Amino acid sequence: MQQGSGKCVAVVVTYNKLDYLKECLNRLQKCRQFLQKIVVVNNASTDGTRDYLMELSTAESLIDVLNEKENLGGAAGFNAGIKKAMEFDADAIWVMDDDCQVEPSTVDELQCAASSLVADGVEWGVLASNVRWTDGGPAVMNIPKTVATWNDRAETNLIRIEHSSFVSMYINTSMVKKFGYPIKDFFIWGDDVEYSYRIASKYPSYCVMSSEVVHNMVANAKVDIMTDSANRVPRYFYDVRNNFFISKRIGKKETLRFVYGFLKKIIRVSFHGQARAKKVRVLLRGFLAGLVFNPTVEKFQ
Repeated sequence: MQQGSGKCVAVVVTYNKLDYLKECLNRLQKCRQFLQKIVVVNNASTDGTRDYLMELSTAESLIDVLNEKENLGGAAGFNAGIKKAMEFDADAIWVMDDDCQVEPSTVDELQCAASSLVADGVEWGVLASNVRWTDGGPAVMNIPKTVATWNDRAETNLIRIEHSSFVSMYINTSMVKKFGYPIKDFFIWGDDVEYSYRIASKYPSYCVMSSEVVHNMVANAKVDIMTDSANRVPRYFYDVRNNFFISKRIGKKETLRFVYGFLKKIIRVSFHGQARAKKVRVLLRGFLAGLVFNPTVEKFQ
């Protein structure tokens, strides 16, 4: 592809991953020819991130920092970061976690895809990168869900998607004006799925296979309450509650599929592994909360 055009603001949300953040921002600064600004949302990190960002933003005008007073979760972080990014009147917002490793080609390919779609008269919604793990294989947590007719533009290296993750998601700012912001009340998990589905269900959205990014996770595996560490079990409350809400938004068929999967998970957790009673309680709390969970979708103003 030829070099793309358009103004882009990158948004990075971080919490207590200073070494990863430094690598992420070092790489993003090498993409400056494509960027108008880099917005970093620091979710009240306690590992020296605040001091590092203060020093960096003083020396580097490309960096704009939001230091939150408390950790309100990744969902609220992306909510705040996208709001800030919209102040710069960009054409697109490129969001990512602090453990993303990007290259100039990552954003170049996204911008080229956007330009190609616009040239074809397509009002696109979101574009997802091809997320890899450190060994070069697919990052299993970040594989987008495709639509039934996923190959309508496969010849141009674009795979049509139903939703994707915030690990290198390129958002058309006109969509933010139409659909508002990610739901900050999710706290963690599912906010990217809900937001990208909200947009992609109305406007064509794609995974750009040539836009590769590395997600530098410790392990290349999906989160699973069966195998996760004991101190992380409470956060599965949000996994159940948020995904229950998303399934209800999609429709009855998806809700029934969610409930069936939830019941299977309860049975598995009840008979296998450690801390079974604690895990069942967390899952049931999440399900009950999901019955009434109805967060507000903030509109663009």
